Amino acid sequence: MKNSLANIDKRHRDILDILEKKEQMTTLELAEALDVSLSTIRRDLHLLEEQNDIIRRYGYCIFNYENKADVDHSGPVRIKQAIAREASTYVHDCDTLFINSSSTALKTIDFLHAEHLTIITNNLKIHYSPHKANCDYILTGGEMRFPKEALVGDVAINMVSSINADVCIIGCGGVSLESGVTTNIINEANINQLMLEQTLRCKILVADHRKIGTTSKCKIADISAFDYLITDRFSSIETLEEIHKLGVKVIQTN
Repeated sequence: MKNSLANIDKRHRDILDILEKKEQMTTLELAEALDVSLSTIRRDLHLLEEQNDIIRRYGYCIFNYENKADVDHSGPVRIKQAIAREASTYVHDCDTLFINSSSTALKTIDFLHAEHLTIITNNLKIHYSPHKANCDYILTGGEMRFPKEALVGDVAINMVSSINADVCIIGCGGVSLESGVTTNIINEANINQLMLEQTLRCKILVADHRKIGTTSKCKIADISAFDYLITDRFSSIETLEEIHKLGVKVIQTN
């Protein structure tokens, strides 16, 4: 079963890679390119369309380039919004909150109803998020990393090390049973590790289906370091069940 699911995930990634490079392709062309049956490719395309990864037209399909509007390519906006909305419900009045450089984690701010918060982040894009008059917003400082506009380095590390937060909301590059929670940038991994260590009550991992079962370069933590994983309904049920066995509460948004 595990190999079968891995093969399906790989085929979906291959389809998206092909469509991103081609202007358009028919179902038959994709089936021939991947050496699979028409019925198999139709099932794949139906799921990818439902996930908003592709757009199907009469006789052909195209890559949904709107999903690449975010620099970190972390999934369709509507999915990220649903994940962020759920994460916001775990933040209470007067909490101190860590948010890392993830765009999904940052979107949590759009849905916060809690008051008198202190929000600490290394994400410069917080400037574009809605601000409440009765909340405090603190940037860690540090070296700016483009194009993500993330703050890293010793200054950021020193700031995070000096604060105990009630909640952290951490996005990532990958979530794998074998490799744990990972990111592509080693300096960001260090910041994320510290945010986890300095959080006292509730540690939340936010990751859409594209991150589940994948591995990036640098490890942040074991999956079991988190209290919650919030993902979407397209994530692998089998993988999520194994994550649940690690003691992590798994929540899937619609």
